[in-house]
Amino acid sequence: MRSNDEFLAVRRLVSEGHPDHEIAWLTGIPRRTISGWRRGERQGRIRDECSGGITPRHDFSKLDPKAYAYLLGLYLGDGCISGGRRGVWCLRITLDAAYPGIVHECATALEAIFPAKTACRAQRPGSRCVDVSMWSKHWPCFFPQHGPGRKHLRPIRLAPWQQTIVAAKRKSFVRGLIHSDGTRITAIERKGSYVRRAPRYAFSNKSEDIKRLFCESCDALGVRWSRPSDQQIAIYRKESVARLDEFIGPKR
Repeated sequence: MRSNDEFLAVRRLVSEGHPDHEIAWLTGIPRRTISGWRRGERQGRIRDECSGGITPRHDFSKLDPKAYAYLLGLYLGDGCISGGRRGVWCLRITLDAAYPGIVHECATALEAIFPAKTACRAQRPGSRCVDVSMWSKHWPCFFPQHGPGRKHLRPIRLAPWQQTIVAAKRKSFVRGLIHSDGTRITAIERKGSYVRRAPRYAFSNKSEDIKRLFCESCDALGVRWSRPSDQQIAIYRKESVARLDEFIGPKR
């Protein structure tokens, strides 16, 4: 028996025009099952694992938009969702212990989504990696980008309700992306005896879709960017760096 989350994910991919064999590859669900769901068969046998209230009927407009946009940026960069027992999922964001401020901000965003829960912070032994995590049955509803395989090997598209939140909170979204897969450096430029220190931002990700989302938000914020390499987006113009400094700044 398949879960309601799986059924909804398949129906979403069907509505986006994906063929059955591609949906089967993306979801791990047999093509025969997908074909039946495409025709609307067997819906009555679907098990709803989102029994806690985050269902297809959930009002996503009630989410804290600033916290969610920031968390979405972190998830697209350094996050993953893994399954556990009885349909409970773990959202895990892996961060650098060198930046305790970002670790705290991530945990705060998680707790803003589920105020009744406490985010877990665990540093990996012998490593600077810190996993900030929280368990819930509802994470696949919040992040429909979840799926098998690596993010850069599958399509990454925002649901309409996610697009609405990102459009309203682009600063938080870009902040989350930079805090996960971005950096702010100070480049030293020398011309003879003249030395100039110029701050710059960079964002790096293997997924073309995630880079596109980052660049679209930069465009909307009036931030000019360039692409020096296949994986990297660079922001080095003085006005654009100053714009990002308004709501990002050095990592702490």
